[in-house]
Amino acid sequence: MDEKQTPTVAQVFDMLASTYDQTGVEFFGPVGAKLVELLDAQPGERCLDVGCGRGAVTLPLAAAVGAGGSVHGVDVSPGMLEEARGLAARAGLTQATFDVADAGDLSHLPADHDVVASSLVLFFLADPASALRTWVERLAPGGRIGLVTFGVEDEASNALVDLLDPYVPPTYRDPKFVAAESPFTSESGMERLLGDAGAREVSTTLVPTTLEFPDVLHWQRFSLSTGQRAMWMRMPEEDKPRILAQADEILESTRTSADQPCRLIWNMRYTLGRR
Repeated sequence: MDEKQTPTVAQVFDMLASTYDQTGVEFFGPVGAKLVELLDAQPGERCLDVGCGRGAVTLPLAAAVGAGGSVHGVDVSPGMLEEARGLAARAGLTQATFDVADAGDLSHLPADHDVVASSLVLFFLADPASALRTWVERLAPGGRIGLVTFGVEDEASNALVDLLDPYVPPTYRDPKFVAAESPFTSESGMERLLGDAGAREVSTTLVPTTLEFPDVLHWQRFSLSTGQRAMWMRMPEEDKPRILAQADEILESTRTSADQPCRLIWNMRYTLGRR
């Protein structure tokens, strides 16, 4: 697949909507729940979830604020929003509402939120600094903002990332995300980015998160259900057996015994602040 055929972020996540967070790997749900815990959402509060996806943050936020509060989830993917609406309806969370919106341009939303949350979204945006300023401005004075990004991962996880690196779409290689000085590469960088956006009392919490896979095919299913799908779409068919064989070797190196799963450890970075 050449650059002209590379799908947009919205197209990728529309493709993922039905399988996203549905492969039996505990990841997006616990990450979202931890963000809600750290934000300490209270009954009756008004919240905004930016890049809400299927609702990994929206739904626990809605449960925390209760029927007297509200949570508005926005996402660029109509498919993801359809899934989120269904999950919210089945859970009876009528205080959760959803709309299609570009996370990079939310200036049309009111500036009266008690909480703005965003999990694993900011690095997809063309101008994260500008977007983040707008997110902070959506807060009422004293309101809290919480972001989730990836911290340092273990050796096996980094090796798997390197394995897929040749197939990363060119549009994903913006220097602001991949250069050594990128704010996404360190806790201090993310704190500075949020502070420059107008937040105060900025802090970081790192939470090691373990992902378990019985075998390489399960890992591939998980990978295909995330934003990495764009890399698999650009991968020539003749390369896939080699990539899977190398991934298998990497994953098996993490297995401590035959009756234990393969394990990857991702340090999730939670950056918090106030307006």
